Amino acid sequence: MSLFKGMGKSQYIIQFAGLPVGIHEFEFEVTDKFFKTIEDSEIQSADLHVVAILTKQNNLLQMNFEIRGTVGIECDRCVKAFDFPIEASENLVIKHGNPEESTDEILVIAEGESEFEVAQYIYEYIILALPVRKVPCEIDEESYKCDYETLDKLKSISTETKQEPINPLWEQLNKLKNNKN
Repeated sequence: MSLFKGMGKSQYIIQFAGLPVGIHEFEFEVTDKFFKTIEDSEIQSADLHVVAILTKQNNLLQMNFEIRGTVGIECDRCVKAFDFPIEASENLVIKHGNPEESTDEILVIAEGESEFEVAQYIYEYIILALPVRKVPCEIDEESYKCDYETLDKLKSISTETKQEPINPLWEQLNKLKNNKN
């Protein structure tokens, strides 16, 4: 299922029919517009350059994607926006057959197809290049400063919720649960 249904005619389509056997290079610019069509994308902005090297063989295509640039995301700790540098290299094998047999590493296209779209793969490669924990001040304290005002507000909210009285019904249930263990 493609995330890019509302994009209209995609600029991320590679036409391979008519290309001679050998190496072919394609370049793509990935900007904010790319991510605006994706609902709930954690990436708010982007300035990425993608070079896709297509190696065409008689009955097999291989692509190597090199992705470089920055994406705008939020700090997991203070929710401050920052630009995160991306450098990724990924490979994709394309072959003809039953499209339902496609995997993360192998794109299977129907016999007779003369093009394929790489937008979904570019998106996934960018997401995979992001760290699980996005706290830039832990990486580089001099370049990135946390938003301490937001952190203080979050701490005060969490302190307020901890001080709420426990409902007596839940307290009784917890006692029963603890006695059972």
